[in-house]
Amino acid sequence: MPKLFSTKFLKMPIRQQLSALFRTRMLLLRALISYAGICVRILALRILHPKKTYIGILLAQHLGDIVAAEPIIGGLHEKYKDAEIYWIVRRPFADLVVHHPRLSGLFIEENLFVSIWLTKLSPFTHFFNLHLNDIRFEPNLYSALENPKAAELNITKDNYYNKLSLLGIFSALCGLDVADRAPKLYTGDTKFPLPFGGNYWLMHRKSTDITREWKDEHWNQLIDYLTQEHGVNVVEIGTDSPLTCSNPQFLSLVGQTSILETAVLIRSAGFFLGIDSGPTHIANAFEIPAFIICGQFVNFKSYMSYSGAYTNKKIATIYFNPTGSAHELSYLEVLEPLQHTLKEIKNLSSYGIII
Repeated sequence: MPKLFSTKFLKMPIRQQLSALFRTRMLLLRALISYAGICVRILALRILHPKKTYIGILLAQHLGDIVAAEPIIGGLHEKYKDAEIYWIVRRPFADLVVHHPRLSGLFIEENLFVSIWLTKLSPFTHFFNLHLNDIRFEPNLYSALENPKAAELNITKDNYYNKLSLLGIFSALCGLDVADRAPKLYTGDTKFPLPFGGNYWLMHRKSTDITREWKDEHWNQLIDYLTQEHGVNVVEIGTDSPLTCSNPQFLSLVGQTSILETAVLIRSAGFFLGIDSGPTHIANAFEIPAFIICGQFVNFKSYMSYSGAYTNKKIATIYFNPTGSAHELSYLEVLEPLQHTLKEIKNLSSYGIII
């Protein structure tokens, strides 16, 4: 007998189970309407334009993943000459692809069931699921988003960083050879008033995993050093938990900008300081000189998540803790390689540093 409910669901009290079943029923109904709409639209286009190739890309979430995957679009256009490409994405991340000139459109992932069904039965001529297995689950029903191609290639959540960057993973899943290409990000006509007259460095310090973060007291020490020794203005971006810092040359815009407004701020910055995170992938797409603090992550002692600019040591220093996580790095362990990076920059005045 197939398993219908998750272990989490079965451990709930009866009242909570009934409530969860009602919510799940509504999720299924919304997913059915969304899935049917996608199928009708794509199948109608295929009937009207039988010579065209209709491609669906499913990468619904995570800012960094979506930015890193951008070269897939160009690679698919090269492989399929008369292609119309559509991206399936969750609403919070839709702005990352909505302005892309080589996408014919996007579909919002109403909920996980839509992606599960699209993977099992897609209306597209070609459909590429860029999610790995054992990551996305529906919490009540025994339902998971599966990727047979990832299983075939033996790319799992436990080994994906062993030899590949994020783009390398996506390139393999699509059967392309674009792993070394530089991603681009299109912001449309999005504008945001630039702080400090446009003369600032940008920093991002928060992650969904604390081991990827550097300690707040070290960030405060670094801000004081940069403002006192180099006259740098520092702007923090992010979605929540702003840094507590009283330095007058520091400005927190955490929680005050949309994704595209954040991208505009990054694009205009002189330098980027951060951790391995989504905004760092945006900085990479705009080729902003950077210093990135990294360390061991789950079972990966070292890894390279970027393609393009940040593989060039003349543009970015990705400093790895050789013995542990980024969270374990001391202030001096980061300051010394950062000072070396600043000396390597030929024209410091271009990046807002007083020489």
